[in-house]
Amino acid sequence: MIKIGIEVSSRNLHCDLLENPGRYFFILEADSRASLCIQTCDIQGEDIRTHIIDCLVPNGKGNLYSIFEDGINDAVIERQEWKRQSYQGYNYSVCYAVSHAVSSQLTQMLSSMPDLMDWIISSILNRGRNLVLYPSEDT
Repeated sequence: MIKIGIEVSSRNLHCDLLENPGRYFFILEADSRASLCIQTCDIQGEDIRTHIIDCLVPNGKGNLYSIFEDGINDAVIERQEWKRQSYQGYNYSVCYAVSHAVSSQLTQMLSSMPDLMDWIISSILNRGRNLVLYPSEDT
């Protein structure tokens, strides 16, 4: 495996995050829950960490909900329940994680959120962390 690091200014990264969110964001589905995520790595391209990105706003009743929820649900095509049976006859669920590309609805939403991109650059990309590119169809 060859690891390639590309240096980019914060301004150029900000613009690329807005123009091409499918390169950086993905939907991670695990344990019947799906979340919008990005991944970072260290300077060597190792120590990959997944960061859940969410924007919670209050609804009419004062409860918090994610503004990404509809777009996440659109991106998750099919949810499968994996059931196994132990030798003793007990059923148990297998933990699994599936990643999905962001939906067109999420792409449009993320492209209109410059403050979120500023926050990602200033808060998540610190202490030598670098963004991991997610292989999507448009890259």
